[in-house]
Amino acid sequence: MRIFLELGWFFRQAWKRYVGAIIIFFFVAGFELIPPKAIGWLVDGIMAGDISREQMLLALGAIVLLWGVVYVLRIVWRIWLFGAAVELGTVLRDKLYRHFTIHSPRFFERYRTGDLMARATNDVKAVVMTAGEGVLTLADSIITGLAVLIIMTTTISWELTLLALSPMPVMAILVNRFGNILHYRFTDSQAAFSALSDETQTSLNGIRMIRAFGLEQQQVERFNAVADDTGNKNIEVAKVDAMFQPVIYITIGASFFCSIAGGGYMVANGSLTLGQLTAFTLYQGLMIWPMLAVAWLFNIIERGSAAWKRIKEILDEKPDLLDGNAELPAQRQTLAIGIGQFTWRGHDVPALRDVNVELAPGKMLGIAGPVGSGKTTLLS
Repeated sequence: MRIFLELGWFFRQAWKRYVGAIIIFFFVAGFELIPPKAIGWLVDGIMAGDISREQMLLALGAIVLLWGVVYVLRIVWRIWLFGAAVELGTVLRDKLYRHFTIHSPRFFERYRTGDLMARATNDVKAVVMTAGEGVLTLADSIITGLAVLIIMTTTISWELTLLALSPMPVMAILVNRFGNILHYRFTDSQAAFSALSDETQTSLNGIRMIRAFGLEQQQVERFNAVADDTGNKNIEVAKVDAMFQPVIYITIGASFFCSIAGGGYMVANGSLTLGQLTAFTLYQGLMIWPMLAVAWLFNIIERGSAAWKRIKEILDEKPDLLDGNAELPAQRQTLAIGIGQFTWRGHDVPALRDVNVELAPGKMLGIAGPVGSGKTTLLS
């Protein structure tokens, strides 16, 4: 949940949308609690013969109308919430681009173009999903889940509620375990995607040189190796993703089995009415999404945390050179280049040595030389 604290600056900036969406959802959660109770009342009334045809039709019409109101409110609160999340994507991309423009060429030696593009697209998308889908599932699971549990416990049967919740601890342990694994595997997959983006960008930029020297097959094999590695990393993520839903569905099935078996016994011995059991199972149906949301929430949070870590790594980079406040002279100056020796990081042989040039205003300098002589290095 730490990512929600790290994104607190944006939640404060867009607090009106988030607060408005949460308030609407409180109404949605409250309205959704009415139909199961009403249906349970109808079942008991029909069994006892206390409800007329007109009363039943009126009650069913009111329930349908209420569901229509819930439908509209859900659309409104999702528009507000996802609109705020989309705005976060715009803000992050703007921050990243502005950050790129203040760095010296040395920064772009450490972070290749493809890697930076991946962080500004794929990673930002994962963080936006956390601020949208993540907040939605968090609010939905907490508000709806707690409201339904309170109603089930206080108005129907706390014993049956405990019985229905008995499979939940196992689900919580497994989901937490899968979430931790997913965090590391998703980080690796995003790094692999960065490498793939960089390899694509490098290949396309140098396609003329590759074809001129007949290196197509060699470059294809190199690209395939990077693509295969990216695919394998994504498969590892998919394997963890695949573990979430079976655990949830098995837990839901076990929960319904416990409630139906226990509820049937309670109806048989007279401690629970058939209408109450019907209402309980309908409330339990409302619990299915919060239970699914817990697993989905862990998935989203771990993905968002891994992506935010990669974005923050870039934003925390301090520029090598800082802009000054000195006034520049009005007249044009002579360009003086004096390089005693320059060696690229990780190389032993100097790329440039004894380069001394003075270029007067209005003059032009031509630089020629074979491949690898240092022309690009000098310009960089």
